[in-house]
Amino acid sequence: MTRKLEDFEDVSVYTIDPARREALLARHQECAVVWSTHDGWPVGVMHLYVWREGRFWVTCTRQRKRVAALRARPQSCVIVAFEQEQTLTAKTLARVHEPGNDHAHWFYPALAEIALPDQPEEVQRAGVAGFMERLESDSRVIVELEPRQWISFDGRKVKAHASGSWAPGQTWDEPDDATAVRAG
Repeated sequence: MTRKLEDFEDVSVYTIDPARREALLARHQECAVVWSTHDGWPVGVMHLYVWREGRFWVTCTRQRKRVAALRARPQSCVIVAFEQEQTLTAKTLARVHEPGNDHAHWFYPALAEIALPDQPEEVQRAGVAGFMERLESDSRVIVELEPRQWISFDGRKVKAHASGSWAPGQTWDEPDDATAVRAG
């Protein structure tokens, strides 16, 4: 019998392994992008994201205060919450890509595919091309957020440890993702 969890002093042992992290990020669509203001305050907003090449990709218009902030202070973070108390935080370095950049040809269609199912019927009927037309702007930038360090937490492991069915250091058998509910 595995020794049960007795307290919550050190939850750093309940991490999400890299393979699980990749699977979660690939199927999810929303994150919080956090940066600092010129006077040091952290602030963030929710974004739809595309996970590609080990990076988060988001978009907004250049007049948003986050764009100037991320250019001046690229140290940032991205937070993603999933079902069953699984969370990922990435310490990131941001890079702002100007309108007409080389990433637009793949990013906007990928973002449209993510966003379209939750759009009004009129927007859905216009398809990917119609959604991309709505994004087109001489002031729209793409923000690339490159993870430099990960902080993760898997609440499923806490529950398994508390019940005595698993303990840190033991192999974690990942439940079948086919039955998992997509967060978003």
